[in-house]
Amino acid sequence: MVFLTLMKRRFRCPWCNKVFTEPDEVFGLRRRSSQRLRQYLRQEGLHQTVKRVAVKEKVGEGLVRRCVAEEIGQRLVVLEPNATPALMGLDEFSVRKGRLFHTAICNLTDRTVMAVVEGQGKQKVEEYLDKLKQPDAVKAVAMDMHEPFRQAVQMCLPQAKVVVDKFHLIRHVNDALDKVRSRLQGSRREEVKSRELFRSRYTLLKSAENLTNREQLNLEELFSRYPELKDAWRLKEGFRRWYRTATRAEAEVNLGVFEESIIDGTFHEFKHLLPTLKKCCQEILNYFDYRITNGFVEGKNKRMAYGYRNLNNFRLRILATNFKG
Repeated sequence: MVFLTLMKRRFRCPWCNKVFTEPDEVFGLRRRSSQRLRQYLRQEGLHQTVKRVAVKEKVGEGLVRRCVAEEIGQRLVVLEPNATPALMGLDEFSVRKGRLFHTAICNLTDRTVMAVVEGQGKQKVEEYLDKLKQPDAVKAVAMDMHEPFRQAVQMCLPQAKVVVDKFHLIRHVNDALDKVRSRLQGSRREEVKSRELFRSRYTLLKSAENLTNREQLNLEELFSRYPELKDAWRLKEGFRRWYRTATRAEAEVNLGVFEESIIDGTFHEFKHLLPTLKKCCQEILNYFDYRITNGFVEGKNKRMAYGYRNLNNFRLRILATNFKG
């Protein structure tokens, strides 16, 4: 570690009698860290958590946070979009573990975050969408089934079709399967049998093609003891395969088959999906026309921004995920 001691002289103007300090090209005005160090912290802070960089370089988290905010602010000036994308996405996320929400507005054409607005209502979203230069150029917008988002898109983007994000819909199906497991687990008085159902909760939610050989064997043993759970799991996997349908017409027919299997089945946990599938049927089927999702936003490491109390700094950190290097 290197410490630099800079002796800066102070002068007094003979005409105005004001005191001033000689220019400092190493640290800068009222700074106690060198510009070179701050530039290094900027680059490191873009790709690591603030806390990790602070511990590694033995500096305060506040210094790292300010450096990153300055770097992102400078880059965003260059990255201001001039054209309206044809495909967009709206994705809400929690800032403070369910207590505070923001909304990410995404460009799905080049997979970047265009803006982060406060809250999850339609007012802030409408304010941003109204500023788009070519609103009629937007063909489709991917989102979850949040009604304020739908209203904002219908108001500001009249030519755009709403596409229900498939990952949000699959999440509802996974929740139904997990409720079946919980019901079976609660009906078992034997502690050992109840425990095996609890341990299998994450394996059941994994896609079939991503299961390891050991996980497949474990599920086969579990299904041999719980045939009802096997039927529920097959229902979940059948819906996931439905998203691989080639055409919209074929998907519409298969969706009807899926709904009938729920109606004819005995799983009341899955029956809760029927009103959603009926209400948002066309918006769900719009996926097969545009094949867009907000999955890339879900994959961004939003946890890198946790710990920010200043919401503007949090917004900048989310937008920093657009930077490639």
